[in-house]
Amino acid sequence: MIIKIKHRYTNEVIYSCEAKTIREAVQKAVKENVSLSNSNLRNSDFRNSDLRNSILRDSDLSHSDFTNSDFTHSDLRNSDFTNSDFTNSIFRNSILTNSNFTNSIFSNSENLDKTTKLPIYCRWSHGITNGNLIHIGCEKRKIKDWDKFFNSDEKLLTERGTEQFKQIQAVYEAYKSYLTFLNK
Repeated sequence: MIIKIKHRYTNEVIYSCEAKTIREAVQKAVKENVSLSNSNLRNSDFRNSDLRNSILRDSDLSHSDFTNSDFTHSDLRNSDFTNSDFTNSIFRNSILTNSNFTNSIFSNSENLDKTTKLPIYCRWSHGITNGNLIHIGCEKRKIKDWDKFFNSDEKLLTERGTEQFKQIQAVYEAYKSYLTFLNK
């Protein structure tokens, strides 16, 4: 069957080929050095994919399964990977700048360039991006902005005083200490 990969905003066909699945079509495009920037590939199954050297910047890949996939030397910047699974995936020398990994799973993944994740339990995805933004869930802020938030009455979806809110603050304090020490 003919699979068409479309632009995420214009719906224009970026790439089409004979393939059985989206996964197979994307792998063909990558092997042919086709840029899939701005593609709409959300809700796709990419398990065990060879996506080395792929160009997927500015794409919507949310709610997708990338378990055991290889992204070595890939350009993934500015893409939306919300709620995706990257268990056992490889990111050697990949560009992830400004990508959204909210609620994504990275168990046993390797070489997450420009992303720092501390092994702390929290209900929400968390890490450091761009060297100075601490993200917890869908919130991304600099240290001064997090400090201002915790010293205010500003609300998130998570109620203050709950166990989940304590996790948010604990994760923040850990990343704050990490960044403060590195920037001495």
